[in-house]
Amino acid sequence: MYRIAICDDDSLQVSHLEAQISKYFDEINVQYEIDGYYTGDRLVKAMSDLADSYHLVFLDIEMEGINGIETAKLLRDINRNFILIYVTSYEQYALESFEVSPFRYLIKPVSLEKLRVVLRDVLVELTAKRKFLFYQVGTEHFQVFLENIVYLYSELGRKIHLELVNDSSVSFYGKISTIEEELPQTHFVRVNSGTIVNLDYVASFNRSDVTMISGECITISRSRKKAVVAAYNQFIERSFGL
Repeated sequence: MYRIAICDDDSLQVSHLEAQISKYFDEINVQYEIDGYYTGDRLVKAMSDLADSYHLVFLDIEMEGINGIETAKLLRDINRNFILIYVTSYEQYALESFEVSPFRYLIKPVSLEKLRVVLRDVLVELTAKRKFLFYQVGTEHFQVFLENIVYLYSELGRKIHLELVNDSSVSFYGKISTIEEELPQTHFVRVNSGTIVNLDYVASFNRSDVTMISGECITISRSRKKAVVAAYNQFIERSFGL
């Protein structure tokens, strides 16, 4: 799940941007939470109090009180890893904002078309940052590259099996729902109650089942068909830059 903050002293702008972001993520079946803030200092306080920081922050530059540049500096002191998108009516702040490493600029009024392009790039960036799946066997801790996972499945709701690209496998105790939250939804999708596949390793696909490059044919449950089709179509669009 991706956590998103929007900060703008215009409540209508916050509502408008939240609605557009929600529309896009709902379409591609990506889980998210969005929090709105109307002052920079409230966002800074919230970020400092959070156990899990925001993945993505949309920040207005021209705000009452501390502006977006000063707010971003304070936020970067708390967390360097979130992706920052500036939303502004002007473009003259580019050099001034360089030190807080904004990912993109959006010019008001923000069009859905331009926002979709930015969000697509954000998801790619977030996926690249989440390179490992961490797990524990007994008292030992391990990590595996996400790109090496072909698919994974749950056994009796208690044990997770990872099938890897080199025909090896890994097993450890865990819940499929917990693992699902840790995987980037741009590349991994749950096809039935106990199985998650890596879309990079899908050899063929239809509405009933998915065949992996390793040869396994995995059934898509009726309740998951719509979500799987949406995820696969979005994966293809991103892969070909559509």
